[in-house]
Amino acid sequence: MAKFRVIIDYTVCQGFGACVELCSKFDLSDVDAKSHVEGAKKVANGEAVDLDELDCHKKAAEACPFNAIHIINLKTNEKIV
Repeated sequence: MAKFRVIIDYTVCQGFGACVELCSKFDLSDVDAKSHVEGAKKVANGEAVDLDELDCHKKAAEACPFNAIHIINLKTNEKIV
């Protein structure tokens, strides 16, 4: 069972790219100019991926100037970022 959920909120994401600079798990799409995280699936307002371990995801989420990336601890339901 996954321990963390990484969510990108596309209503907030401006495609600034700070996450891409800090974490190779993120990329910036040429199609929609939004950040995308490796392995994510579409959700209502963006995309999400469940992970057993955080790599550089936390650093990328903390660097987003628009607070568009959120990380949830799935065991405690606590928002980490």
